[in-house]
Amino acid sequence: MIPKKSIEYIRTHVRVEDIVMKYVPSLKKKGKNYLGLCPFHKEKTPSFTVSPDKQIFHCFGCNTGGNIFTFISKIENLNFPDSVRHVARLSGIEID
Repeated sequence: MIPKKSIEYIRTHVRVEDIVMKYVPSLKKKGKNYLGLCPFHKEKTPSFTVSPDKQIFHCFGCNTGGNIFTFISKIENLNFPDSVRHVARLSGIEID
């Protein structure tokens, strides 16, 4: 079991845009948010947004959204604990 303080530390110290950029090469800064092609469905016009302020992502095309753990769970097909471990590994954070 992963301690809640570790999950919270990862959630607050890992920038969602940094992780998403590894999976969404089209992600570009647009104003205060990032915009790109959604990795969860086929599209030609970007409708996938990442909000660094809120630390969330949302696709207006397929209505998928959530935080960094939701993104990793969905894109890597992982359960919640494995997504937390994966985000930690990608960010160089060790979990207690």
